[in-house]
Amino acid sequence: MEYIHSLVTALQEFWTALKTGKGHTSDISMLIVTTIGVIFSTLAAFFTARAAIATRNSTKVSEAALLHTQNTSRRDEFISQYTILLEQHKEQLNVVKSYLDTEEGKNLLDGLIKGTDHLTAFKTLQGHNIVSPYMRVLYHLLRHINVHYVENATIQDKKLYSSTVRSLIRNDVLFLVAVNASYVFEDNKENDYGKYQKLLRKFDFFEHAIFFGAGDVTPGLEKDAVNSVRNDLILTMIINHGRTISFDKHVYYTSVARFKIPFIVSCIFSNPLNSESIECLNNIYSIFKTEADKASDKYVTDLKNTLKFECYFRNYYERKCIEFTDPAFRAIDSTRKIDPVFYNQLPGVNENYINSYLSALKVENYSALPDNCYINTEGENNFVNILYQDNFRTSCEEFLKLQKHLHYVESRDADREFILREQQRLSDFRNAVLRHRLSE
Repeated sequence: MEYIHSLVTALQEFWTALKTGKGHTSDISMLIVTTIGVIFSTLAAFFTARAAIATRNSTKVSEAALLHTQNTSRRDEFISQYTILLEQHKEQLNVVKSYLDTEEGKNLLDGLIKGTDHLTAFKTLQGHNIVSPYMRVLYHLLRHINVHYVENATIQDKKLYSSTVRSLIRNDVLFLVAVNASYVFEDNKENDYGKYQKLLRKFDFFEHAIFFGAGDVTPGLEKDAVNSVRNDLILTMIINHGRTISFDKHVYYTSVARFKIPFIVSCIFSNPLNSESIECLNNIYSIFKTEADKASDKYVTDLKNTLKFECYFRNYYERKCIEFTDPAFRAIDSTRKIDPVFYNQLPGVNENYINSYLSALKVENYSALPDNCYINTEGENNFVNILYQDNFRTSCEEFLKLQKHLHYVESRDADREFILREQQRLSDFRNAVLRHRLSE
């Protein structure tokens, strides 16, 4: 541009000189020479610049061609190695599938599905003479896709190859892969399986896996699977809670409520039920606490109804009292007969009688307890049915114990420690599971 500007200026001066410089021939001649020089200089600069641009463009074309050649070569090398590894993968996969169809393989898979201890499940597969070789081949294949594909390739480009691999793997084997790479912290540091898990997560390897149908080769998605797992767990916890608040603790069988391995890997890896699994993991304690509160309230209500006199002492209400030492009772006891007039004259059992008996029993004033038997008549022959004094006293003692237990449950002293222990256990479990969920 500078040369063009000089050229225009020189031409303008030359034109002005022609119009106004008559008689000054020497000046005009000098100006002509100068203008011609400027023209040639400008033309030289223009063609030099054009040559430079052409050279630069040629260099860029050459560099692009070289890069294309390099990428093509790298892709060819990648495909060659990928094909070799894929074939090895197919061979090892067939070995694992055949093994899972055997009785031993079925038992191994069933044990993992029903298992609840994460570390035990991981150790079951670690170093397994049939499963481990397959896991190593799969890892190397995925690593090859991630590292050796063409430069600047997107994850979507790489997924074209990882998805091909995944499509070959049936559901039960995918479950084994997930378990194998799910435990990544040992002795407070990340183990070698962390790299494996990151690759699996990067390629979204389990986006179609059905962990809650791990025993099936091609299961269908059960959208209520997590709800079913949660409800079963809550039910077990509520049964255990019921044993905690129950007066008779021998009527319940206690089993520890634990999540199983399919739920654990569903929390760790992205899969169709991952969000539901995480939500369950985060909310399980609050759900249990709500259900435990309901169970306690229901237990208190039911126990209060049980302790109503007309309910608890229904076998004694309206019976007649007669002293055990009364000679008339000896005759009644042996014949099971009684004169109707005499029967109607006997005092009856009512609320006041029961309250008086309970009051003496509470303060251990045993001398004030009447030594009565309790009778009623049945049928047309007025057969005498007898409940002895020890029966009534035992019923009253049990009633007082139940009353005390009612206050114990109503104050929530009965289940407070149990609920706190469950809260801590569930919190520890949640933290342990999520600790093994690595980011890419």
